[in-house]
Amino acid sequence: MVSWSDDDSSENSHQYADSASDKGIIKILETIDDSDFEGTEPDVLCNEHSLLAERRVAFQGIHTGRRFFACDVKEGRNCGLVEWVDPFWPATVENALIKLWDKYEECRRSKMEDNLESSFVVHNLTQQKIKLQASYERLVEDVNGLLDALEQRAQMERGKMQNKPDESKLQEKYDMLKNLTVAQANVIRNMKLKLAEEKIKLQAHIDELEKVAEQTKLKLNGIKAILDEWAV
Repeated sequence: MVSWSDDDSSENSHQYADSASDKGIIKILETIDDSDFEGTEPDVLCNEHSLLAERRVAFQGIHTGRRFFACDVKEGRNCGLVEWVDPFWPATVENALIKLWDKYEECRRSKMEDNLESSFVVHNLTQQKIKLQASYERLVEDVNGLLDALEQRAQMERGKMQNKPDESKLQEKYDMLKNLTVAQANVIRNMKLKLAEEKIKLQAHIDELEKVAEQTKLKLNGIKAILDEWAV
């Protein structure tokens, strides 16, 4: 951070930057744009270049809001802060600025941590997305392979059907044979019924003949007995 020394105790005393530099450029306070205090100051020259100093408004720490003049050299060695326009803030204002900047730094660190955590989350989600994409591509490949296999099977089935006789004709022949078989079965069943009826009738006739034969035998035996008696 830039430091300075007081040449006198007046409000407009000149306060210069130390000689500490980074590659020949002396670091000065962070600034903020202010349309009411911009451009160059015609009555103030920088220390080393004797160029008109640039008007700036500090935006850093306890000096936030204080106006100052700084070297206007953009390239090469910059001689830094030339003169403060505003005096130091009262202690109460400085304390308030310290608290505000501490709060700002805390929020900034918290935001950086949140951003870091978010970056990890995004990284993990990205990796998961890559894995899901790979799984999806494998699934699509498997489904396409299955569809190709089904298409090949369908083509083979169509080829087999083309080599077979017309299914409608086969069905017609099948129906004809089926009807013929049913008709034959009906004829056979009817014949069996008729044969059963004839068998019953024939058995009844046989039984009747056996009765007649038995009666005839009895009559013959009676006649024989009478003849035997006459013969004696």
